[in-house]
Amino acid sequence: MKKIAILGICLLMIASVACKKKTEDPAPVPYAYFKVDGVAKSYTVYSKFTKDLCSTSTFCCRFSSNNTETAAQMKFGIPGDPVVGLVYKTGDYRFSCFYFDDAQVRYDFATAPFSVVFTQWDGQGGWARGNFSGWLKSPTNDSIHITDGYFQNMIWTMGTK
Repeated sequence: MKKIAILGICLLMIASVACKKKTEDPAPVPYAYFKVDGVAKSYTVYSKFTKDLCSTSTFCCRFSSNNTETAAQMKFGIPGDPVVGLVYKTGDYRFSCFYFDDAQVRYDFATAPFSVVFTQWDGQGGWARGNFSGWLKSPTNDSIHITDGYFQNMIWTMGTK
């Protein structure tokens, strides 16, 4: 009888631990949200912020609408190690941004300002978050206005400690 009671208590303890509800927040998901001329866009396909695959910028990342080569996409290139609260803007050395729309028209910096501000930068293996907005233009001088931009992404760097 004693063995059955001990077994019953052990099973009860295992069941209570196994059924315990997790209270941890789920891990963040990388994505970018923004409006192009008032039309909302949400991109969940991404490349992590990286150092070694950027052309002229130090850190860059790309968000896109899907996994195809013709997907609409937004890319940022940041000079140097990003600094939380610093405004990266049109005209800053090695700061870059481009947007490809659904028709694959590329939009780059216009003379009007475009900016990116980091609200979080954890460093290698961590997370980056921030906001962006401004004007971009196509090679035919068509302009688009990007507002309410938000991104969150993982940071992956090569060749750093």
